[in-house]
Amino acid sequence: MRLFIYLISLAAVFTLPGLSQPGSIVLPLASAVAETNTQSMTRADIQANNQPAEQPTYAPPTIEWLSALALVLAGGALLWGGSHYVRQQQWQRIEFLRQAVKEFEQEPDIYNALKILDFEEYRDYAFPTSAQDRERPHDIAQDTHYNKYPQSTTFRVSDELLCRALDTHDQRSQRKKQLESLQMRIEKDPAALAEYQTALWQYRVETVLRDWFNKMLNGLEHFGYFIESGLFTAKELQPWLNYWIKLIGDPAYRRPGASSFYDALYSYIHHSGFFGVQKLFERFGYRILPSPYKGNDLVDIEPIPTGYSTRLALTLAKSSYLAYQDKQFVAEVIGRWGAALHNPEIRRQLAQPNQNTESMTQKKLEPWSEQAKNDMIRHNFCYFDKADRDTQAYMFRTDQFMVLAFRGSQEPKDWLTNFTTRLRNFTIRKDGVTAISSYRKGRVHTGFFLAWAIIEEPVLAEIQRWTKELAQAGKLLPPLYITGHSLGGALATIAAAALIDNGIRVEGVYTFGQPRVGDRTFITQLNANTGGKVFRFVNNNDIVPHVPPPFSIWNPMRLYGHVGTVKYFDAKGKIMAKYKLTARLTDATVGLVKGIFGAGFNLISDHRMEYYISHLDDALQEETKDYAAQMLEVGSKQPVEQ
Repeated sequence: MRLFIYLISLAAVFTLPGLSQPGSIVLPLASAVAETNTQSMTRADIQANNQPAEQPTYAPPTIEWLSALALVLAGGALLWGGSHYVRQQQWQRIEFLRQAVKEFEQEPDIYNALKILDFEEYRDYAFPTSAQDRERPHDIAQDTHYNKYPQSTTFRVSDELLCRALDTHDQRSQRKKQLESLQMRIEKDPAALAEYQTALWQYRVETVLRDWFNKMLNGLEHFGYFIESGLFTAKELQPWLNYWIKLIGDPAYRRPGASSFYDALYSYIHHSGFFGVQKLFERFGYRILPSPYKGNDLVDIEPIPTGYSTRLALTLAKSSYLAYQDKQFVAEVIGRWGAALHNPEIRRQLAQPNQNTESMTQKKLEPWSEQAKNDMIRHNFCYFDKADRDTQAYMFRTDQFMVLAFRGSQEPKDWLTNFTTRLRNFTIRKDGVTAISSYRKGRVHTGFFLAWAIIEEPVLAEIQRWTKELAQAGKLLPPLYITGHSLGGALATIAAAALIDNGIRVEGVYTFGQPRVGDRTFITQLNANTGGKVFRFVNNNDIVPHVPPPFSIWNPMRLYGHVGTVKYFDAKGKIMAKYKLTARLTDATVGLVKGIFGAGFNLISDHRMEYYISHLDDALQEETKDYAAQMLEVGSKQPVEQ
């Protein structure tokens, strides 16, 4: 900086009017130098020089040149100072974010909530003694029996306790009324004291947990406000919040066995009005859905001879999404679906309007309905888990149909399966041995084939067991629907080909964001065998349906292809009525631009199963409204009887 100041000063000296004349500084200085040199010369030198030496001339810099130099130097100094200021501002913004995130993570209640999200085993937490008297409900604070109860100072957190803590406001109100009823019984029945003490302590612990998560979600909403106000961008916030965003929004980052808790947490975010949290996660490519599972999901589903049904597609999309959850949670949802299907009273209870925001698995069932749920799990449900190829799937049956659902890509082994792009002959298991399939000339993706082959025999064995049970009762095996998302969609397609070759009636295949599975020969024959009952959903710029590439590296003449009828969701989440390549390319460009200026690069986020469920739910609601409008129109045209 000092060098810049010195050079600017020097340039200014030369550009001053009084000092820039030729005789003012430059010529006197040149004369003095010449005189000194003359005095130092010897007489011989003077005599040797017969001709008088020419006087040296010095051309001073022009005013224009010096002015330009001054401007350049001043501009350089200005740029340096500006860049230094910008860096200082960036460091201040980073420091502000660092401090904001630090305060968020270190706030005691929020820290406990974050630790609950991150822990891998049950832990004990200290009860906030100083806050309990301040935060407990008024009627409990006035309870004359309160001080008689020995209260513990710690409590152990479990997923069941967390789900109760995140119940809806209506469920919490019902629990509060139960406490009041117990309190009134104490005077008449001293034996109710212990029950009341336990229920009161449970309620207070749930309240503490609820407060912790409220503070955490409020803190996340504040970071969302940073983006909405333009103070920071999502890209600037990402390094600081990325871990917690993924821990909440990405199923791959969940701790094992926590599916029921996350189902309850997502529902709580919706029914408690944390819209800022939902928007924040949208900006990072995650959609927070309330629990999608409803008690009547299977009630109105029947085999459709004509093929496609949006209602069926939504139920199978939920089944595909359910495949990502842990086995215990899958069994719980399937059991409740079965209980609702076989018992009209449960069907009525579980099909209430608040199912849109309330977790179905949090509802308490009566003993007789609990037994129906257990019977469904024990006799009509089977879970498949093969660690060798990391393949997971489940299958269940009702009197009307069966469903086989595959889990998609989640672990590194799954992506190794996706990228094993070599083609191979398609074989099947039949009568306990490997046999040549009817697809003699067709070839399939090696990785997908091996992932299916490892569970092919257990699936066939379970179907055969069900077939024998039904035969003894004089019934036939109901038709089968197969579904899956991502890698699961590819496995569903290959499973359909194998099971059809084994004589099993496959009524339909619904896949979501699936990759290509085989060559053109295999695809053509499978389309013929399924009779147009394969429906492949693609969400806007989802990149997975574009892999593997259409041709094999080892054999460019053998092309990969897609199976079935495509159902394409456009950039607005609507099913494109007339699917054409040009229209899709235009819409994909719109979606890409929208993603760049909105939530971000959407080639990956469009692949998430939550978007498929959300779009199908909107499509079903729109169909329902259109049908109701048509019925009203038909009714209005009917002649009125006099």
